[in-house]
Amino acid sequence: MYRFRLQSLLKHRRHQEDICQQEMAEAQRDLNDAQEKLRHQKIDKRENIQKLQARQKERHNISNILIFINYIEQLSRDIEAQLQQVVKASENVTQKRHNLIAIMKNRKTLEKLKEKEWLEYQQKMLLAERKFNDEVAATGHIRKI
Repeated sequence: MYRFRLQSLLKHRRHQEDICQQEMAEAQRDLNDAQEKLRHQKIDKRENIQKLQARQKERHNISNILIFINYIEQLSRDIEAQLQQVVKASENVTQKRHNLIAIMKNRKTLEKLKEKEWLEYQQKMLLAERKFNDEVAATGHIRKI
């Protein structure tokens, strides 16, 4: 019976790959969430700029316009901070992807080794079976003589 001598290591590598895939998926979700938040902030800023322009045309009092200007400036700072979060999340996804690729390469190397050893085992078993059949045939031939 064939048993791969590194089966426990292969099982461990598969487990590592599963964990890394889960981490990669989580990192991708974080990136998507950060991008979505950034998109909403940009929309909010655009809408508030339009409101400010409308109020300026309507000649509202200065204090209301200053409140809008301050709010838009705060939104700009928030957008910059969120942009940094998107960059960090993107770098994290890239790092997780590289880790996953390395782990997958290690697993595939072991699987190729397992396949190679399996083929060698099958060849040895076929050779042993042929030898046995040859001996049986030779013994049967000698008994007939």
